[in-house]
Amino acid sequence: MPPEKGLLVCGNLNIDMIYRVQRLPTEGRSTPILGEGKVFGGCGGNIAMAAGRLGARVMLSSVVGKDLPREYRMKLGSAGVDLAPLKVSDELPSPYCIVLSAPDGKQAYAFNMGSMKEQKDMDVPLEHVMRYTHIATSDPSFTERCARELSMKGSIISFDPGMEIFFRWDRSSLQAVLEHTDIFFGNLGEWEYLAEQMGWSGKELILEGRSVSYFREAFDVVRYGVITLGERGAVLMSGEGTHHEKAVHVDEVVDATGAGDAFRGGFFAALLRGIPMEGALKYGNVLGSLAVSSEGPQDYEAEWDAIEKILK
Repeated sequence: MPPEKGLLVCGNLNIDMIYRVQRLPTEGRSTPILGEGKVFGGCGGNIAMAAGRLGARVMLSSVVGKDLPREYRMKLGSAGVDLAPLKVSDELPSPYCIVLSAPDGKQAYAFNMGSMKEQKDMDVPLEHVMRYTHIATSDPSFTERCARELSMKGSIISFDPGMEIFFRWDRSSLQAVLEHTDIFFGNLGEWEYLAEQMGWSGKELILEGRSVSYFREAFDVVRYGVITLGERGAVLMSGEGTHHEKAVHVDEVVDATGAGDAFRGGFFAALLRGIPMEGALKYGNVLGSLAVSSEGPQDYEAEWDAIEKILK
């Protein structure tokens, strides 16, 4: 039986405490807080929310505490996100993230993993096999088991370790997951760090005035790389070359929290409607632009017809 037409997202579901600052402080310095807010977030929640809002069939696998606000569950449900794979910890609280967010889009983070510590012992959600499985910030051993077992069930696997690639992953654990990965997601720093760990050599490309590394050896392991470039858009890489899509212009960056997650949700929603990967970049860029134009990672309006009008 083929996988169901939909998206399974694995990743954290947490509360973001966002503090707006004029600039990020350097080591040993402080900075005044200009504004603050407490919002629903987490990579898993943000991606699932974005794809669900655009009409995609989405399921979310995560570990939360009993303290997860009921309002967050309701918000996900209203976007069409199915929480059947969600696990609730009896002992640990839900994760939370402290975010310092500057007007230029630069951010710094401190994360309390909380109940996500139990993810390493979770069973792979084999009863929820979808066409696409997107594994965002997750425990390395859980990620490897998910990628291996769900790929054997016919799911297309995307691996998206995020900033955790810098402190939770080494060459051995990365190699174990990449063997079962179809698409690697990351920003430019994460992509280059992956290449450094794997020992890949690359060539320099200039996209929108910015140097981007292309690693041909990567595509002996994975089929595609989807690399986000912030205000310069995103690029799809494969063994056949690259395809770049410019970012959508925004008048003001209000808060960059979750912009990359919104991009991913838009990208997968487009894929599930039969749009090729090159075209899906455009939908991801629109969702990212909406996210940076509003406070918090989820408090933007997004409907498929409206996105189509923006692109036209």
